[in-house]
Amino acid sequence: MSHENLENTRRLFEAVEEFDVAGVLATYDPEIVIRDAESLPYGGTYHGLEGAKQHVEGAAQTWSPFKPSAAERKLDAVFLDSGEYVIVLWRLKGLEASSGRTLDSPTVSVYKMRDSKIVESQMFYSDSVAIAQFLASKT
Repeated sequence: MSHENLENTRRLFEAVEEFDVAGVLATYDPEIVIRDAESLPYGGTYHGLEGAKQHVEGAAQTWSPFKPSAAERKLDAVFLDSGEYVIVLWRLKGLEASSGRTLDSPTVSVYKMRDSKIVESQMFYSDSVAIAQFLASKT
């Protein structure tokens, strides 16, 4: 099952990089619980596929203006398999095109797996305050 867990999590990241909502949702268990930093515009705890859809759409709406090219969408993910969990080390990147401001923040996500689907998701940002400030200070 471990290989399938890893592959499903890779598909999640590919879908996130492409802002593919359906692709993201396809990686989740129907009972998914997502926890994201409250300080972010799309932060909070989300339950089930409907909650997951709200989270994904909120994140995509927030980040799409800051990811104008494939370079900004690339998350540089490294996947670590621990059986029931997949841990992903990745970089949250953004570019504010008019000012040239950039963001490149190390992030860790932990995914609990069940039957090769993600049943729990939690993101840990190195500096969620800096991310919120980057998003809030559009020029």
